Amino acid sequence: MVHIIREQILSMVFTCAQCGQCCMFLGDYIVIDAKTGPYTFSCSCVSTNTSFHAVVDEDKRKFFDIDEFPRAHPHACPFLRPTDDGRIVCTIHETSPAQCKIYRCVAVRIFDEEKQVGYITGMGALHSDDPDLRSLYESCAFEVPKEDLERDEWFARYFEKYGYRTE
Repeated sequence: MVHIIREQILSMVFTCAQCGQCCMFLGDYIVIDAKTGPYTFSCSCVSTNTSFHAVVDEDKRKFFDIDEFPRAHPHACPFLRPTDDGRIVCTIHETSPAQCKIYRCVAVRIFDEEKQVGYITGMGALHSDDPDLRSLYESCAFEVPKEDLERDEWFARYFEKYGYRTE
């Protein structure tokens, strides 16, 4: 008798809603070092200690020229801008750094009753201003699984165990 074991592969298709949430704190990591032309910049990725050259995409220059958004959101990526139809987009999508190209969006949203108090990105990082949630997250650092799908489910169960609701 021969047994054939086949592993089922779950494939999830991600469609970006262009809500901007994934980049709202990247202004602490993506830094414009110098303007090198009308729509070109010399930049740094603080987290990877690398440099990159950014060019604002031609079709997004009219949005980039409006600088109210970065003033209102100082921690957001300096290249993030709202569009006329309510989306919030990366204006350097074609020349964005490698860390942006591999970034997975929000994996787990965390709620205290009906208010969203934080979220876990696809890379496993917590984004939250809530000190209790941050403390809880830091206390579990050594228990978190390394694999993406396991990690997302683990975080959801972990925060739910402490009274949070997750999506």
